[in-house]
Amino acid sequence: MRIHTGSGYRIYFKQMGLEIFVLLAGGNKTTQQQDIKAALALARTIGG
Repeated sequence: MRIHTGSGYRIYFKQMGLEIFVLLAGGNKTTQQQDIKAALALARTIGG
């Protein structure tokens, strides 16, 4: 998945089934580590 706008935003998502994607977090390079931690925590919460 890619977003063609802005300056290299990073997005973190989880695929659930064939068609459902859940956006977990997003940010840029300066917040990347915090964004990954947040995305992983949310992924554990929603399961799947």
